[in-house]
Amino acid sequence: MNPLLLGIDGLSYTSFMKCNPRTLFTLFSSTYRGVVLNKKPQFPQTSWMSVLELKNIKDMSAVNLNNEKPRLLKETNAVAINLPITNPTYGKLSLPYDTSVNAEEEINKVTQIVLELIEESPVIASITAIDRLLHKDPTEKCKIYSLVDSAVRKILNKVDDFIIFSLYGEPKGENEDGNHEDYGVFLATIPRPSEHDTVKLQEIGELFIKLVKKEYY
Repeated sequence: MNPLLLGIDGLSYTSFMKCNPRTLFTLFSSTYRGVVLNKKPQFPQTSWMSVLELKNIKDMSAVNLNNEKPRLLKETNAVAINLPITNPTYGKLSLPYDTSVNAEEEINKVTQIVLELIEESPVIASITAIDRLLHKDPTEKCKIYSLVDSAVRKILNKVDDFIIFSLYGEPKGENEDGNHEDYGVFLATIPRPSEHDTVKLQEIGELFIKLVKKEYY
């Protein structure tokens, strides 16, 4: 089976204890784990592009998505699903990046398409619901965590090699103004570059290339 890079934007270790996502808790104790460092201001577009271009991207004007695929997609021949580097999102699944799509609809669609395509090629996918919706309604947090946890369980029943990460932690304001927790989640079947250091965004892309090329065995 092909490897999966799954970004769950806004996923935060701080809510594991409160919301008790069982599958994610199991991964925390059974896989390689770490902390993604991404200091404010953090935006989904530039943060994801830093992963996809394997370098620090601070301004989307430096990126041309009309004529060229992001570097990580080219180097791994991966299929993109719902990446929030454009609005609507980029890839085989393209959804409006606003509150018009509820968490269940997005998560179900992402899960379905990942499971359909992972047999054919590597997949790079994003679930945006935590980051997209908690800005406006933080009371939905544990409900969304439960939906995410169920999706991760279904996907990992079919996937052997994976990196699950978040670009940063949970949103800390009502607007998408770059204000999130500085620390995101890293759970993977490949060790992070340095056991004692945080994971940088561009390192996530580098690790996925190693997963695809089986360079870590």
